[in-house]
Amino acid sequence: MSKRTIYFDESGNTGQDMLNQDQKVFVLASVSFNNEELEELEKIFGVQGEMHFKKLRKSIEGRKKILQFLNHEYITESRVMFSSVHKEFNVCGQITDQLIETAMHHRGHDIYVKANNIFYMNYLFYFGNFFWDGELYMDLIKYFVEMIRTKTQESIESFYETVAKLLDSVEEKSVLEPVLESRKYIDEILDSTDKYTIDVTFSTFLVLCDRWYKFHNSPIDVKLDVSKQISHYSDYLDHTRQLAESGADKTQIGYDERVTIFPPQIGDLQMVDSKDEFGVQCADLIASAITFMYNNEEGNNAPFAKEIQKTKLLDLSNAFVIWPSDSESLNAMRSLDQGGINPNDFLAEYFS
Repeated sequence: MSKRTIYFDESGNTGQDMLNQDQKVFVLASVSFNNEELEELEKIFGVQGEMHFKKLRKSIEGRKKILQFLNHEYITESRVMFSSVHKEFNVCGQITDQLIETAMHHRGHDIYVKANNIFYMNYLFYFGNFFWDGELYMDLIKYFVEMIRTKTQESIESFYETVAKLLDSVEEKSVLEPVLESRKYIDEILDSTDKYTIDVTFSTFLVLCDRWYKFHNSPIDVKLDVSKQISHYSDYLDHTRQLAESGADKTQIGYDERVTIFPPQIGDLQMVDSKDEFGVQCADLIASAITFMYNNEEGNNAPFAKEIQKTKLLDLSNAFVIWPSDSESLNAMRSLDQGGINPNDFLAEYFS
């Protein structure tokens, strides 16, 4: 049986500048259109050459075409999946995964059980934005990114000095104490990280591939625009694809609804030039529309952003979102099944 081809593209990737205030959201979009569907969608635009959201949105006619595309009958959950990431919130999640998880692991606790990691990252985000000293909180996340990227002694000291100052000034000390405690293990932590560790491109790519596999119940082929982040993990992808092709046993890793299958069920994977693949251009239009919508809630572009918000995109319930949660959603996570396999422990043991 031939594999389904899934096309990917991203928007809002600011590289090292993860806290860019003009691009607060990262989106990775994926589409599953067959050749006939792609030909039908291409008719919307009626011109030869590459379709770019940035170019189309500058004219009234181009905006009409974007909205026509986003409201097309093919924009369905069986053909479109995307991941939206609030980048500041993701940094709170990385502080949780890299620092709090390590400290709690040494205490003998698995913070991924009952979604405790989700609680920690929400606490950091909400307390930091609404209750703690705003300047110290922004320094905390800024210095964390710098520490992971550069690994210099100066960046380590700047980060932990900020943690100590913030800890002294807050009532919610149990949230920050494991962060300060991670200082004892920072060499161990930084030895296992690289410049793309806290970048979400690769992790969201794997999640979306897993969801497409589960939807089609068969391995998928992938075409995506050239990505430095995904290319960085080419050895991992090559190894796990060989495992999948060899028929290696599939293991579900993670907890409750946050489980993925290892090895990833990816067949052929091609880095392509988007101008040669209309499917990739479709993924770009979706990803760019979503980031534009979130980044232009106010100002001259707000009317078009609101029109995008009314399209079929936000009606899709299969989006994978890394976003601050409300209290009702957090409490619902407490009732989920506690069983599962810690993905960090599984992968560390497997590749050792």
